[in-house]
Amino acid sequence: MRQKPGIYEKVLGCLLGAAVGDAMGAATETKSTRQIEQIFGGRVRDFQTPPEDVPAAGRNPGQITDAFSIPYVLTNHLLRAGGKASRRLGEDALLEWGKSEWFGPFAGMTTRKVINRLNEVQTMGTWAYAGQLGNKLFKGHYYALSSNGAAVKAYPVGLLNPDDVEKTIADTIELTMASHDDPLSISGACAIAAAISKGMSGQTGVYDMVQAAVYGAKNGEALARKRDDVWIYPGPSVTKRIEMAIEVVLRGGEYSRRPMEELRDLIGCGPAIAETVPTAIGLFIAHQGQAMPAIYDGVNIGDETSAIAALVGALCGVLNGAGSICEGYLEVIEAANGIDLRSQAERICDLISS
Repeated sequence: MRQKPGIYEKVLGCLLGAAVGDAMGAATETKSTRQIEQIFGGRVRDFQTPPEDVPAAGRNPGQITDAFSIPYVLTNHLLRAGGKASRRLGEDALLEWGKSEWFGPFAGMTTRKVINRLNEVQTMGTWAYAGQLGNKLFKGHYYALSSNGAAVKAYPVGLLNPDDVEKTIADTIELTMASHDDPLSISGACAIAAAISKGMSGQTGVYDMVQAAVYGAKNGEALARKRDDVWIYPGPSVTKRIEMAIEVVLRGGEYSRRPMEELRDLIGCGPAIAETVPTAIGLFIAHQGQAMPAIYDGVNIGDETSAIAALVGALCGVLNGAGSICEGYLEVIEAANGIDLRSQAERICDLISS
């Protein structure tokens, strides 16, 4: 029997899993499963050079996108603040990220809107304008508001609050409000953060983490709806979509043989948080927390592959540790992006043990 990973291995596993999923998914982002197979000659199972018509065009294999770079920057801000989360801290992290190389090609409508507002930018391009509240296009597509950007940056809170789901939910709400001030985004972010927090426990398993995700989604949304500073608008329930994803994966028959395809076709793999988060959790269940098979499905499912694979990688990585990720990938990620995951993991461990 494989020995359960220690705290450092769990933390590094979460960081590395998220980074690998993001970087590998960068090459398949926006493509359908069929297009991915046609472009790459089959399923993608390694870092690839992104095609010219995806957001990561021109970048090298192994380079990350916003799905990992935003939480990486946010984690550094949380560490400097001693783990104390606040809306202001979340805004400061976004401002720093907005000055990075990742902002131009990868900032989505919601994140771009927030950073432009924080910087008081008056002259905007078409895409930035689409992120202005009141714009008909923006309001007509709720995913531009309740987007997966809230979820991909949620895992640091779970790491810093090991096995403390209630505090994780409270802190996640504050940080999410910096960019996604609606109950649906908060629900999805709390689902991921709560699962990661539970995953930091030495005695946890897939079932415990999924139950924590459902609890986080439900209670995060309920707490958000009690606030006076949230914007409430129509959209599907993240909690019910997670429950749907669980059913899709666990029921028998033809569905159990093709979880990736069934999640893609029934839940969706687009930018809406009610698609990305439930589908990522579904893949996590389908592969029983096995990191690489789950990440591969996230990379090949289509559309929002970086976000889905990053979330799956974070969930699997915290459960099974850095040893569950392909050997050599840590060095690839650090060299390709000029980041130090090992140092960040050590600082997280120092803080939670202090």
